[in-house]
Parts: sequence; C-alpha cells; structure tokens
Amino acid sequence: MWLALIAMVLSGCHNKHEQLQQQIEQRKSALKHHQDSALSASQLDVQRLDSELQVVSAQYEKMKRASEQAHANGTATAQQLTATTQMRLRRDSLQAQFDAQCAKIKYIRKRQKEE
Repeated sequence: MWLALIAMVLSGCHNKHEQLQQQIEQRKSALKHHQDSALSASQLDVQRLDSELQVVSAQYEKMKRASEQAHANGTATAQQLTATTQMRLRRDSLQAQFDAQCAKIKYIRKRQKEE
C-alpha cells in the first residue's frame, strides 16, 4: 500500500516537472521571438531617425548661420531666433530618440548573446 502511494506521488512529481520544463521552454521561445521583433522594430526606427536627424541637422545649421549673420548685422528678428531655437530643440529631441534606440538595440543584442 505504501509503495503504491509513494509511486503515485513520485509519478505526480515527475509529471509536474515535465510540465514546468515545457512552460520554461515556451517562455524562452516567446522571449526570443519578442527580442527579435523588438530588435527589428528598433533597427527600423534607427534608420528613420537617422535620416530625419540628418535633414533636421542640416536645416538647423543653415538657420543658425543665417541667424548669427542677421544678429551680427543687427537685423535678427525674434521670429527668426525663435525658429532657430525650435529647430535646435527638434534636432536635440531626435538625437535623444536616436541614442535611446541605439542603446535599446545594444541591450537586446547583449541579452541575446548571454542566452
């Protein structure tokens, strides 16, 4: 009788262990899929942000030179200076987003390498 009870308990433990192992493998698979999709999305964002950042940086540099020239001549308007400042803010914002996405990609790759 005791032997049958012990056998049932051990059998139940073995089944539970197998179920837990299957769940662990499913979670690992889901994590890999999530990391791959997040990496792909981040890489696309980096490409988009890089292109936009280059355009905005060029516009800002052009506006900055024009504003500095107008300021030196004494003909700078408040609107011109404000527009230049807003363009700088936009450039800085895009740069921060770009840096964050690059850090995200680096982190995901690091985690993938660890596994």
